[in-house]
Amino acid sequence: MTVPIGHTNTVVVGLDGSECALDAVRWAAAEAARRTATLRLVHAELPLPAEALDRSGAARQALHEEAMLWVQTAILAVDEVAPGVDVQVRVEVGSAARLLEEESATAAVVVVGSRGLGGFAGLVLGSVAVALSCHAKCPVVVMRGDDAAPDGPVVVGVNGAPENWYVVDRAFEEAEARGTELVAVHAWRPPLGTARIAESVGVVWSELDTVREAKVAQRLEACADRHPGVEVKRHVVHGSAAHRLLEFAEGASLLVVGARGTGGLTGMVLGSTSQALVRHAPCPVLLVRPGLAEQIEHA
Repeated sequence: MTVPIGHTNTVVVGLDGSECALDAVRWAAAEAARRTATLRLVHAELPLPAEALDRSGAARQALHEEAMLWVQTAILAVDEVAPGVDVQVRVEVGSAARLLEEESATAAVVVVGSRGLGGFAGLVLGSVAVALSCHAKCPVVVMRGDDAAPDGPVVVGVNGAPENWYVVDRAFEEAEARGTELVAVHAWRPPLGTARIAESVGVVWSELDTVREAKVAQRLEACADRHPGVEVKRHVVHGSAAHRLLEFAEGASLLVVGARGTGGLTGMVLGSTSQALVRHAPCPVLLVRPGLAEQIEHA
């Protein structure tokens, strides 16, 4: 597993008592076992409203006891999926997004559910993922897809951005670790309203497809040398990148895309393609933030 420089080989997973979070725990446990990594369960207890007078501490104690029950349930789930994995636990009062962002400073990867309860209550779908994609110091996995195929291929979106090299290389690494093939997808839209004009001047879209295929092949070859055992299938298709990636992700074990974002934990912005995939993908989504490019150590 590619680990940002100065980080530890630890898989962090957000826990909040929801079924979606338990799915994230199971996935993270299997990932930790695959990578011989430590698994760290993290839960953010809800802060009490300022107007809540809890002089006896009973309310806080009740919330903490509930949290520890969720932790015990998560540990049982880990034992079922990956017995023997080293498990650590962190339970604190605070914001889930901020706590997981803090954890990302030393983790190899952070895993979160796409929706939740408890410590993630009140957050809209994907908001924790958006926060982490903007500010996490490591890649983030958002659990998606009840019917994801563990042995399915790894799918990656390929584009011409310079930082996409790191996304593609991470996808190669994930496919290599899983012993599965890599499906590389480049989607583009011929300029609307120009098909007739293009035909009149002798431009054929298939010729432009060929040019793009060559560029995609060049990008893949740059990473393939580092991962010679990975079988690659590449596709250059027309249409929305989000829509076409969702199609190819059916039956996949993982979808790898770049994420970009600005702003604080409020006013967050996640790229439209990434946001659509976080909301609708049929399998887990690995978000690789461009800002991490300078931190990644190539083994």
